[in-house]
Amino acid sequence: MFRFLILLGCLCSSVAVFAQFEGELALEPPGCQAQGKCTLKDKLRFTDAQGVVWEARAGLPTDGASIPGFFQPFVGQPFEQQFIKAAVIHDHYCDRHVRPWRVTHKVFYEGLVNQGVPEGKAKLMYYAVYLGGPKWVELVPGNQCGGNCINNITLKSGKPRINFRVADYGLFNMTEELRGVEALLAANPAALSIEQLEAMARAKRPNDYYFRNGDRVVINDGMLTE
Repeated sequence: MFRFLILLGCLCSSVAVFAQFEGELALEPPGCQAQGKCTLKDKLRFTDAQGVVWEARAGLPTDGASIPGFFQPFVGQPFEQQFIKAAVIHDHYCDRHVRPWRVTHKVFYEGLVNQGVPEGKAKLMYYAVYLGGPKWVELVPGNQCGGNCINNITLKSGKPRINFRVADYGLFNMTEELRGVEALLAANPAALSIEQLEAMARAKRPNDYYFRNGDRVVINDGMLTE
């Protein structure tokens, strides 16, 4: 019985860290990939390594936007079979900001790995979206400085709101930046861990508002600094 309980515990641990998609991805109308504008025929679900479910509904438009043009020399086209499921989930949650940006980008990486993208390539793509991809924080009202405060921002309802930035891949010479990372990962996919890639991205943008802050920012005296 003791051995059985140990085995059961091991199996439960394995399930908890097993990320996977459910079902096949069907896009319509036929041939839409050539125009870069498709619609999901059925819902797409992904369970991440923490057991959290991510879902894109049927009827959702998608253009494979997680794979921008400068990615293509490194990884291929936006609607390639290995990438598109991860891109659909990632883009859906980047547009809606319902979960933190760091977790959302990490799910993109997990989805790529689940679809058989080699470790080095998946890490390269993760680094790019972590560095230049969309970012957002939840602004939470704190102490108010009064109705006449000249720095007062729009939190008049007293409820949180989202402050976000769209993807800004043009901030750096991303092609040159990715070539250096690609060379390291091509030689040894384990040369850079996820944590090291995140640290590299933060070092590139040391004063960045979204890197400096967590998922929520308390706004005191109506002040918002970015």
